[in-house]
Amino acid sequence: MKKENNLIQTLSFLAVQMEDSETQLINAIAPGTLPEYERPRRRNGKREPLEPEEPRYKSEMVDQVVLKNKQLADFLAVTPLQAAIFVAGFAQNVERNDFDKDNISSFFGIKSMEFLMLRNDFEELVRKRIFLAEKTHQFSERNDYIINPQVKEAIFDGKKLDFKTLEAPDIDRYKFVNAVSNLIESRENEKVSSFRLFRHIEPLEKQHQNLTFVKNFLKLNFDVEVRTLFYEICDDFVTTRDRESDIECTLKDIYKETCQRMDVARDLKDGEHELQKAGLIEVTQDSMFSNASIVLTDKGKQLFLEEDYDLFSTDSRSQSLIYPDKIAEKTLFYDKELSEQLELFKENLVDEKFSELQQRLEEQALPKGVAALFHGLPGTGKTETAMQIARATGRAVCHVDISEAKTCWYGESQKLVKGIFTNYRRLCEKEKQKPILLFNEADALLSSRQNINNASGSSSVAQTENAIQNIILEEMEKLDGILIATTNLTDNLDSAFARRFLFKIKFGQPTEGAKQSIWKSKLSWLTDDDCRQLAAHHDFSGGEIDNIVRKVVMEEVLHGTRPTLAEIEELCRHEKIGDGGKGSSIGFQA
Repeated sequence: MKKENNLIQTLSFLAVQMEDSETQLINAIAPGTLPEYERPRRRNGKREPLEPEEPRYKSEMVDQVVLKNKQLADFLAVTPLQAAIFVAGFAQNVERNDFDKDNISSFFGIKSMEFLMLRNDFEELVRKRIFLAEKTHQFSERNDYIINPQVKEAIFDGKKLDFKTLEAPDIDRYKFVNAVSNLIESRENEKVSSFRLFRHIEPLEKQHQNLTFVKNFLKLNFDVEVRTLFYEICDDFVTTRDRESDIECTLKDIYKETCQRMDVARDLKDGEHELQKAGLIEVTQDSMFSNASIVLTDKGKQLFLEEDYDLFSTDSRSQSLIYPDKIAEKTLFYDKELSEQLELFKENLVDEKFSELQQRLEEQALPKGVAALFHGLPGTGKTETAMQIARATGRAVCHVDISEAKTCWYGESQKLVKGIFTNYRRLCEKEKQKPILLFNEADALLSSRQNINNASGSSSVAQTENAIQNIILEEMEKLDGILIATTNLTDNLDSAFARRFLFKIKFGQPTEGAKQSIWKSKLSWLTDDDCRQLAAHHDFSGGEIDNIVRKVVMEEVLHGTRPTLAEIEELCRHEKIGDGGKGSSIGFQA
């Protein structure tokens, strides 16, 4: 109890001596803090100099104040000047329950302008959580404070302060982004400038800079405007049902001026915003950009959610990927040359070999990506081969439907195609093995670029096609993964694309021996002679043989019996369009 009395007695003594002490005791405690000058007083409405009078404090008393203040500073682990400010705050807290900066000035008997010289030390007491903000007035410098109850308890009970607990933030990352969101909402309601909003975000960050999320985000060195937008997107992620931010509403809340909103919207639309380039957010686009939304990427979620990331992910697998264990195993038949080319390509995609290959290519300043073009007639197994290679090498497939990336809106197709590669890079970072980016039936994208001036039809369509091709060429140049494109047409292949494909593998019609093997693998009940006859009589691709097999299955379901060889021959005669009923002939007859 003696220690308790000493602390309270020390505070009482200092409070009595310091009240209305003006600059004398402050400068004794921290020399040179406040300028010394005469303070005139008003008489009859006029300022007159103070009459000479005896000093209020004798040197012995000043020394005692300095000593006891030093003891208090040691107890609080602060500087002597900060201890003096604490005395003022403690006294006002006892008398008024809470206090603000003006109350501190009044306690010492100094002007508000003079308090500016104490402001940094006051803010340090707030940062150390010795002073706590009790009432915050949005967009105003006037906040009300109280003494941290833990500090008061230690003083009253004579306990040693646990500063580690004292300085622990009382909010987590979710409450932090919500506090930012409340500021943003208040800016809109109070019609204050965006500049004032950003001025209030920075102190909030400083106050909670020990939060891991805030600390890690500040390391990215974005300016306060960019940080504010990210905080708002994070808050929407945890507070909205769709976990997304409406672009129009979000920018309107943050920015007062229309021109500011338009500048940011333009960057977001073009994919040039700092948060997009850092891979933290992406825009989900509607037919009208004003209806688009901003969502956190996986990288953005991991930065914000930290250990809670798994709570917001129902499946660690990406829904945009076809995983190798979901690809049905199929036996495919190739001629010797094609088989050798595919084997070389496949062996280089095995994880250990692929990593070594990329390292060697990088050492020689060569492009690290591996792109392959599978070209040939329809039904020759190009797409299925890509899937079987993925299965054999344990890689997922990112399957792209080119038709979905081409819209009737000029400018939108380019962004969608660019988004395909952006998404692929994100998947490469997320997956243990880099997936295969599969452009299936990419005929139109790989053809020679058009001369806009001589293009038949709409020049804007030709311009769009060329812009898309230029994007793909640029992305292939910096590809850091695996790309397979399939096409039925190669006569019109643009030379720029031909150069960028490391493997150009032609899929021809299967040989007679390969066709015999295909027939046997599909209809195992046929004899070898039956399979040889079907292979010799019909120049079919693997896909066309599949069609016949499906019809055979239909016959079995309808009639309950297997069709005879003659019946299968009859089905074959009708497979090719325009063959005049002569199954072995290809094309129209003269």
